[in-house]
Amino acid sequence: MKLRHGLGIFAILSLALVGCTGDQGPAGPPGPEGPEGPEGPAGPGASFSEFAYQGNFGEACGHCHAGAVGNVLTTNHTNAFLDLGESQDDLYCLQCHTTGFNCTVEFGDTEIDPANCEEPDDGYSGYIGDTTEEGIARAMSLEGVQCESCHGAMGPDFNAHIPEVSFSTWDNSLCAGCHDAQITEWETSGHALAVGGDAEALGDEFGRSSCDYCHTSEGFIRTQDPAYANYDFEGEYSHVGCPTCHDPHLGEAGGGNEAQLRTLAAVELSYTFPWEPGDAEAATIEGYGPGQTCVQCHKARRNTDNVQGQIANGYGHFGPHGSPQGDMFIGAGSYELPGYDYSDARESTHNQNFSDGCVNCHMGFTEDAGGHVVHNFMPDLETCQGCHPGLDEAGLEGIQQTYRDKLDEIAVLMGYADWDTLELTLDEDNLIWEVCQREAVYGAVFVFNSGDFGAHNPGYANALLDNAIDYLTNTCVVPAP
Repeated sequence: MKLRHGLGIFAILSLALVGCTGDQGPAGPPGPEGPEGPEGPAGPGASFSEFAYQGNFGEACGHCHAGAVGNVLTTNHTNAFLDLGESQDDLYCLQCHTTGFNCTVEFGDTEIDPANCEEPDDGYSGYIGDTTEEGIARAMSLEGVQCESCHGAMGPDFNAHIPEVSFSTWDNSLCAGCHDAQITEWETSGHALAVGGDAEALGDEFGRSSCDYCHTSEGFIRTQDPAYANYDFEGEYSHVGCPTCHDPHLGEAGGGNEAQLRTLAAVELSYTFPWEPGDAEAATIEGYGPGQTCVQCHKARRNTDNVQGQIANGYGHFGPHGSPQGDMFIGAGSYELPGYDYSDARESTHNQNFSDGCVNCHMGFTEDAGGHVVHNFMPDLETCQGCHPGLDEAGLEGIQQTYRDKLDEIAVLMGYADWDTLELTLDEDNLIWEVCQREAVYGAVFVFNSGDFGAHNPGYANALLDNAIDYLTNTCVVPAP
């Protein structure tokens, strides 16, 4: 009996050594509680799927960005697919009217060449021709221009998604894929070519709070959009372009402005003479629809004290800030010579009849450009001909030459050969002029800086120049050298 018992123990030990497992014993006492670990990343919402493109009009994005998603649903982008009407099977159109169409097709193509497609392949283009229940549902969930059209596919790894964000209109523009025609036009504009089109140089010259709010995309957005008031732009600066003026997230149906413009706010010209800030008579640019976006920056931006300071003492940047087109348009904003009446010169047929202000002439809608508003901001002579029939380039040049001639006359009265010679040394020479000379020349600089030579407001431009000529002839007579 002892021998068999010993063999039994040996057999059990042997089985244990070769890996056989018996019944689990009772649980031991709990160990000591350790420190709490760090909080893990937020998980996806219940609607998150295994697809790269989530679709469903931002349902998954709403987990963190409910406000933005709600606003986007009020934009025309959301209805982009429905707006196609009978063209909802046109591959060329679908590229821009759906989400995740990662294939390139040419106008007239009726099939997709797989060689012209990119990963991920579960965007809208991946379900064309898929008549399964899942395929139809997926295609419907990717109709229209949704969050992922601009910010990139969100999945399938929720926590790894880094949305694409750009405030630029150059190569890294989020609008370029579909709005290439407008961007091609914009590339020839003064906005794009500022500082030679070099973004780094732009930041070096205008990357400070006193300038960036009009000279850079980031500065304007920070100033005009409360949502970005404290946003960290990481010191990057971009030229004024698509996202500067247009808010991609808010449509008219959600309380936004027409054309999704960031602001149509009135602009009080509190620096104009003889008005002062806060006066009931302060000149204000208002009521010009989308043109109000332009005049946020196209204004003289010199306060009354500074203007008076220039007149009294001279100034290293004499005259109004560049591009005072908004002021010129409504007939205000320049230093006005005492003793002269400018009231009859303020109103013009332009500021009384152009309901959209700047946009009426500088952003015409044309079928020749593909059926959209032109974004090179160059005035079209055809626009002028609507009110000035028969006007041609030669006629326009002749009209503007009359203003150039008056500038030259003012320069000669000041003792210079012509206006170009005066303007070349203006910032140095004004410091040693007599006060009355600065009074006379300020209005001329205002006309010159406006750059339109009478087009924005002929009456006000003529009043500034004619009164300056009279003042230099009869009151502030400059002695001959």
